[in-house]
Amino acid sequence: MTYSLSITGVGANQSGTVKVLTLADTQALPGGQQLAMAQGTAFLCKNPDGSSSYYRLDAERSTPSTPVLIAIGP
Repeated sequence: MTYSLSITGVGANQSGTVKVLTLADTQALPGGQQLAMAQGTAFLCKNPDGSSSYYRLDAERSTPSTPVLIAIGP
């Protein structure tokens, strides 16, 4: 998994301090985001602490500049 583009998103259910999540290169580009939203694809994102967790894009609240991610699991 590569994270070279450094495209970041925010968690859907965050309150208070916003934790920035880094999307993988495959889903970071607008075409990749669109495909992941259309298919409901779960994919790994890098958490602020360096660990990885599965997320999917929230199609209703995401924009290409600010992806909103829903946590699926570890």
